[in-house]
Amino acid sequence: MDTIQLPLPQPKDPHSGPVIYSYTRARALADGALVDVTETSKEVGFKLPVAITEPLQNRLTPTRAEAAIGQNYDDRLWNVLWLAAFTIKLADRGTDTVSFTVMQREVDAKSGRPQNVELRLQAVCGPVLEGTPVIMIGCPQDF
Repeated sequence: MDTIQLPLPQPKDPHSGPVIYSYTRARALADGALVDVTETSKEVGFKLPVAITEPLQNRLTPTRAEAAIGQNYDDRLWNVLWLAAFTIKLADRGTDTVSFTVMQREVDAKSGRPQNVELRLQAVCGPVLEGTPVIMIGCPQDF
């Protein structure tokens, strides 16, 4: 039996060269780099699949001290998703990235005092998943 060799797909930009490696959303979800929050995001009003970055999930997960002052993951996630949806609705139609800020109550590790902390976040409408665009939310440095 003869072996058939297929040519590598060529990029549209001849200066870039062929794609050597790509990290897919499915792989990022499997690795835990992204966390699927689509079910919760549907309750907020999103129609597209939504994932948050692992660093954002870690930031939304309260410490014991934060849980003791009434903070919980579900409420924090809801706040992020609601503000993302609101910001997206106000954005220009052609944009794929919006920035927004969420206030979160955290306990300072050194002083033990509760404080309000600003989380600067971005929502990015990214590559297509099974024919549908997807939204990823995280800190700017996560992208």
